[in-house]
Amino acid sequence: MAGHVDALYFFLVAVAAFFTVLICSLILYFSVRYRKERNPRATQVHGSTALELIWTGIPLGIVMIIFVWSAIIFFTQTRPPKGSMEIYCVAKQWMWKFEHTGGQREIDELHVPVGRNVRMIMTSQDVIHSFYVPAFRIKADVLPGRY
Repeated sequence: MAGHVDALYFFLVAVAAFFTVLICSLILYFSVRYRKERNPRATQVHGSTALELIWTGIPLGIVMIIFVWSAIIFFTQTRPPKGSMEIYCVAKQWMWKFEHTGGQREIDELHVPVGRNVRMIMTSQDVIHSFYVPAFRIKADVLPGRY
C-alpha cells in the first residue's frame, strides 16, 4: 500500500504547489496591472457566468479525483483478499501480543512472510491504542471491546 499512498500524497503536494504558484503569480500580476497610478478611478467589472463556472468546476473536479483516489486506497487497504493469513492481536498497556493461526505467539514484534497478504484481527484490553507501520503507511486504532 505504501506506493499507492505515496503517489496520492505526491499528487496532493503537486496540486498545492501548482495552485500556490498560480495564485501568487496572479496576485502580483493584478497588483501591477491595476495599481492606482494606471487606474486612478475604480471601474465596475461585471461578472462572467462562464468564468465562474470554470473556477468552480475545476476545483470540484480536482477534489472529486482526490476523493475517488483516496476511497479506492481506503477500501483496498481495509478489505484484505481472500486467503489472507490471519493474525490475532491484543493491545495491552505497554505491549502488543500477536498470535498466528498456527499457534506461534509473539510480544511486541510481528513477523510475517514476505509477499503474503495479512489480515490482522485487533482489539484492546484497556484503552485506545494505535498500531502503525510507517514503512507500509498503515495505521489502525484499536478500541476495547471492538475487533
